[in-house]
Amino acid sequence: MVRGIVRQQWGAALQLLVVGFYVAFSLVIPTGIGFWIDKRAAHEFPLFTLIGLGVGTLIMIYGVYRMVRPFLQQARREGKEGQIIRPIRTFLNILPSKQKEEKDRNSD
Repeated sequence: MVRGIVRQQWGAALQLLVVGFYVAFSLVIPTGIGFWIDKRAAHEFPLFTLIGLGVGTLIMIYGVYRMVRPFLQQARREGKEGQIIRPIRTFLNILPSKQKEEKDRNSD
């Protein structure tokens, strides 16, 4: 029983490590290629570096989404969707200070 739990924890840690490396490399490699092209082109504005950063960001977002999607689907099948969605909704529902003040005034 304990070994199964430990294996699950190591599996989750390994998957997080893979996601971390994926994020780092998907940003560094295209940005580095863009930087190299900018140095070869010898112009002042870092156009290709910025393009590389943008392309790397798109690659990162798509890749992380594809890595996380099976976990979300499994949680939905097991009925644990609320455990995943609730913290996200709480984070997204942080109100700006003016709206929060209005809400506090209306509740009094």
